Parts: sequence; C-alpha cells; structure tokens
Amino acid sequence: MIRHDSKKRVSVSLPMELYEQIKTLSEETERTTSAYIRQIVRIYLRYYAEHAQESENDPMIIK
Repeated sequence: MIRHDSKKRVSVSLPMELYEQIKTLSEETERTTSAYIRQIVRIYLRYYAEHAQESENDPMIIK
C-alpha cells in the first residue's frame, strides 16, 4: 500500500528556455521552481481528468 505522504523523486531535463520561463513564473508566484513544476503537473492532471473523453481536438490533452 502506498502512503499518501510518500514521495518519489524524479529527474527531468528541460531545455534552458523552458526552465527560465518556469523559474521566472515561480519567482513571480513566490514558489520554488520545484513547487511550481508540481503545481503545473497537478493542474494538468486535473484538466486531463475532466476533459480526457472530449479530447479529440484539444491541444492540452497529450496522448
């Protein structure tokens, strides 16, 4: 059984331009870069759960 408070560390390589955009946005929202990336993933997964069935022409749904 996986505990809800357990975490998994992952490593992701980003193009420098994308990293700089994320870093700037994280600073503007007073989050760490890691916290901002976690927020991006949460928002995308929530969006995906709500729109996956109607995803035929939705550019936000990546299959």
